[in-house]
Amino acid sequence: MADSAYTGSADTGARAVRSDVGLFLAAFAVCLLFRLPALGDLAFWYDEVMTADAIAKSWSGMAWERLSQGHLPTYFAVLKGFGLSGGSEFMLRLPSALLDGAAGGLVAVMANRIGGTVSAIAAASLYATLPILIIYGQEARPYALQLLCVALAMQGQIGLLRREGSAPGNARLATLGALGSILAIPAGAVIVAMQHLAVLACGGVRKGAPERRIWLRHMATTWLIAALALMSLYPSVLFQAGRPEGLMKWQAATSLSVRIKGVLQGTYGFRVPEDLDRYWPPSFNAALMWSLFALMAIGLIANRRSLVHRYLAIVAIGTFVAFMGVAAFTAVTGRYLIGMMPAAVMLAAFGVGALLANGRARWFALPWLALFGAGLVLQGLDTLAAPRKYDWRPVARFLHDAGFRQGVVHTDVDVFRRELGHYVDKADTVAFRAISPGESIDALWRKASDQPVAWFVVSAWRGSPPMPTSEAVVCTWPFGKMKVMMVARDRAGAPDGVRNDLADPRICTAPAA
Repeated sequence: MADSAYTGSADTGARAVRSDVGLFLAAFAVCLLFRLPALGDLAFWYDEVMTADAIAKSWSGMAWERLSQGHLPTYFAVLKGFGLSGGSEFMLRLPSALLDGAAGGLVAVMANRIGGTVSAIAAASLYATLPILIIYGQEARPYALQLLCVALAMQGQIGLLRREGSAPGNARLATLGALGSILAIPAGAVIVAMQHLAVLACGGVRKGAPERRIWLRHMATTWLIAALALMSLYPSVLFQAGRPEGLMKWQAATSLSVRIKGVLQGTYGFRVPEDLDRYWPPSFNAALMWSLFALMAIGLIANRRSLVHRYLAIVAIGTFVAFMGVAAFTAVTGRYLIGMMPAAVMLAAFGVGALLANGRARWFALPWLALFGAGLVLQGLDTLAAPRKYDWRPVARFLHDAGFRQGVVHTDVDVFRRELGHYVDKADTVAFRAISPGESIDALWRKASDQPVAWFVVSAWRGSPPMPTSEAVVCTWPFGKMKVMMVARDRAGAPDGVRNDLADPRICTAPAA
């Protein structure tokens, strides 16, 4: 195919560019309306603490630490390159909000080029309000970077399928996006594989196809570079697989049906962790999911002769099926599948466009689409309001104010050590000790049995430790899902910061006389 730009006059091309830019900025702004609010309100969870810790290291230290944990350092290098080391929750999450918003803008532009204005508006609205996209557009993790790269790859691949614009330019864009998706998250290799499978199924590399050589060069380049990058992770993956808690063994212990249900609810199912259900009741989440599936089916059926729509269907459906096959052997979580969402959004948007373009169906579809749109917005607002992550900041402040500035905190889950440790005052010399997976809580009590004053941060459902002496006192302060406990061998040894609580029987108990 010739390296031609869009057909038509220069004025038409300029208007098309201005339209694309305007639509991109509008969709980008709508996405940010559902990303920026509450961006810095939630505390970091374990994976985000790893991000903060990683970019605080030297460049070589960061790269080595990330590779040793089975992660490619691409995303972390981006954050470090922007000087975000030591940044607040808002600043470390801001790149994700911007990258995710840019991905939403590209999705809207692609929907407009293929399906027109109605489809573009539907795509922007869907992308902005889907809970999984809001959640990971508000996290200091690489998923938003992957989404942008997936959208770039789709734009290049769809341009080649439609024979639109410069073929080499589209191929370069597709290669850049596909590589970026894999280099952001290794699980992105499954998304890219499904994109390439979709291209093969649509006849992109069939014998005699004019773009055959360009497609083959794009695929070969992508997988050659990706294979070299992924090989660097092989030793660390083997090491992690040998650890008791490595490679998400906690989830692998669950049944396959539970894993599939969890992935479905976390992607297409509109589930929000710790949902307050302030605006949208959870019993209606299934209605949103089935409406989304119906729109995707309508978008495919109405455009069944289109290569692009078949490509989108294979990516959106095939990715889910592929990961469910992986789930039969190991753990899978919904965020690994996030790369399929741009294709799903576009397919559903084309379903909206097809319904509203049909004179007979339009009047029946309008009430349904209005309710679906209202549900999207309300569940999106629920996502913003939900306390999706446990807030360790009050616990850290309490320990500091209680006078605990030096010593060991004992905890029943190892990840709490890193999450709470991130918020402990840096001037305090606090260490952590946790029980290993499979150990009894009694092991934790024994680890602290020789200390005059022992501090514990454990899950709220845990019982109290045994009294070490007849003069001992046990104090418990609840913090939602967690509780702080102090065991002092005698009242005189308790820190000054908690002296007033010793006489409160709701907080502190001593052995019966």
